[in-house]
Amino acid sequence: MANAAVFVSGACIMIVELLAGRVISRHVGQSLYTWTAIIGVVLAGILAGNYAGGMLADRRPPRRLLALLFLLAAAGCFAVRGLNDLAGHWSLLRGQAWPARIVLHVLITFLLPALLLGTIGPVAARMAVGADPRTGRAVGDVYAWGSLGAILGTFLAGFVLIPSFGVTAIVGGVSGLLAVTGLLYAAASLH
Repeated sequence: MANAAVFVSGACIMIVELLAGRVISRHVGQSLYTWTAIIGVVLAGILAGNYAGGMLADRRPPRRLLALLFLLAAAGCFAVRGLNDLAGHWSLLRGQAWPARIVLHVLITFLLPALLLGTIGPVAARMAVGADPRTGRAVGDVYAWGSLGAILGTFLAGFVLIPSFGVTAIVGGVSGLLAVTGLLYAAASLH
């Protein structure tokens, strides 16, 4: 179950990251600055989420916590379009130098979903370590499945989803997948 969690979260974070360029382009365009900001902000969100997820993993039962984190990540991803519009129309950002405006816009729009998705890995690792006495193997499997999900999410987003569907459908699909995964973990935690 831990490997499934990181597979789904890895795929979703990469879909959201690749979709970010399309989401923000109507407000700040697409350039080296936008992609630098997207990659940097998403990595910062994952970093903060990994740290927070590690602390949470030591305090709560993993299955229940994963259920909550997936549901929160679903809400965070669903909020992307609203946050993008908020950042795009916020007069305070319009007075900033162009690179700073782009970074702040991306920060407002994508830090929350990246942070929430970043919390899932450490909790899944805790679950895996609890289920397998071979700690190194358990953690290695979690990293491998998370990377596999990220690779699949990257190719799925770039070659299928973005060319075939609109931003709204993809954001809704990612949010829905995260919500369903959260509900499945919630159901599993009852047993």
